[in-house]
Amino acid sequence: MAESFVLDTSAFIALDEREPGAEEVEAMLARAWLGEAEVHASFATLTELEYIRTQEQDAQQATELLTFAKSQPLKWHHTDDSLCSEAAKLKAVHKVSFADAFVAATAKRLNATLVHKDPEFDALAGMIKLHGLPPKTGAPATEKK
Repeated sequence: MAESFVLDTSAFIALDEREPGAEEVEAMLARAWLGEAEVHASFATLTELEYIRTQEQDAQQATELLTFAKSQPLKWHHTDDSLCSEAAKLKAVHKVSFADAFVAATAKRLNATLVHKDPEFDALAGMIKLHGLPPKTGAPATEKK
């Protein structure tokens, strides 16, 4: 069975902005292109990518990032009642953002490794498999809500 990953928003941003860890995300996507790994992402990541890039740059840059993300060899997962319930349980017990709860619930559902730069996910160690990417050089980890 192929290794399975869920990319958090921070993994996409690392790739797009060539931050530390970008090469790891690239390697996962390359393996997916070859059929050697499965790569997934949550609908919440689509929303975060759009609003973060729009806030930091502009709507055109957001559209370009979304087009890039959607062109990658991954499966996008949208919500259903069961995923909502799992995200709610994670959010109720752990200090994670609303969007991160859905990303984590997606990884948990798929028994996939969550690839991220967000220290919020550390609270979920032991519940889901985590692969932390290195922090952005010279800057503290950014928190997204």
